[in-house]
Amino acid sequence: MISGSHDVQTSADVKNIGSSFALPDPAGKNTQRAVLIGINYVNQKGELSGCHNDVLNIAKYLREVQGFKKENITILMDDGHHKDPTKSEIMKAYKKVVKESQDGDVVFCHYSGHGGRLPDDNGDEDDGYDETLIPVDYQKAGQIRDDDLLKVLVHPMRAGVTMTCLMDCCHR
Repeated sequence: MISGSHDVQTSADVKNIGSSFALPDPAGKNTQRAVLIGINYVNQKGELSGCHNDVLNIAKYLREVQGFKKENITILMDDGHHKDPTKSEIMKAYKKVVKESQDGDVVFCHYSGHGGRLPDDNGDEDDGYDETLIPVDYQKAGQIRDDDLLKVLVHPMRAGVTMTCLMDCCHR
């Protein structure tokens, strides 16, 4: 089960994913890349407990089941061992994966942390709100709007790149 489900588990458990799920095989010469972000908001209001485990489990799954190379997996976590998942570092990681990816490559993006919503700032949302990712430094740097993700990650991605995004976040 995945965190947020109706069981008591607090992180992604990918061992129950059967062979029915597979990322495209980049056929040898092409590259598989991943950006994995886990934010527990350590020592902050709203601290979470399973986001680091989510990232570590997804990274293991990508390496052991999907064949991703460790050097092609970018991990951002507020654990004191990885780069912090600040707004700047998250956007930098997304820009880097876009810049490096070529036709035929496979990209997997995973975010585990708080999500939110802000009043729509450009009139493109039917419900009047932009959905957001909440980086570890949101109080100073602000949130990452869905429009930002479209502009930095989705729209500039080269044709022929297969990208899968798994966003484990919610808002009230």
